[in-house]
Amino acid sequence: MSRPSRAAYERSELDWTRLRRYAERVARETRAPRRTRQVVERSERTRQVRSGPFGLFTRQETYTVDVPRTETDDFWVLQSRSWHKKERGHGNQADEDQSAWYEYCLTVQGGLVVRVTSETEVFPKGAPMFSDRTTSDRPMTAEDVALFDFEALRYHREEGRGTVETDRDPDHKRLRHHARGVGLSLALKRLHQS
Repeated sequence: MSRPSRAAYERSELDWTRLRRYAERVARETRAPRRTRQVVERSERTRQVRSGPFGLFTRQETYTVDVPRTETDDFWVLQSRSWHKKERGHGNQADEDQSAWYEYCLTVQGGLVVRVTSETEVFPKGAPMFSDRTTSDRPMTAEDVALFDFEALRYHREEGRGTVETDRDPDHKRLRHHARGVGLSLALKRLHQS
């Protein structure tokens, strides 16, 4: 199989209308299961407890119960990428660990979104660790669609007290498809057929 022509790829245009229509169709027709996760919900309950001499009195007591339930995501993940940076602190400086996960998703309504989960963990010397985790969604852009058309660039660098590792960026030297948006169309097709 010959490699796709970069010149032909650059001449092609991304057909957003066709991609969005196809995404909506796939969301309607796919039988693929969505991701599930276990969630624990804390619930307060009350009960009557006998107290006093010979259990003559009753009082209300409040207690908490953890109730497990299953949640289903409202999207399918088409592709995932990640970025990770680790820095060791110098002297009394805290160690810091930063991560970001990029999930390129199809929503149940047929929307194309990028879900970004960022996490920062800080390990101060002689103090408890603390962390911050945020998740946000944004609409897919032309640059995001291009990620499907190229191989992922695997990158790892250790320098001094820091390490960076990622597969977030495309390897522009390794084109996989002949036209813009073909990679995303094929990912949608795989989901549709599963």
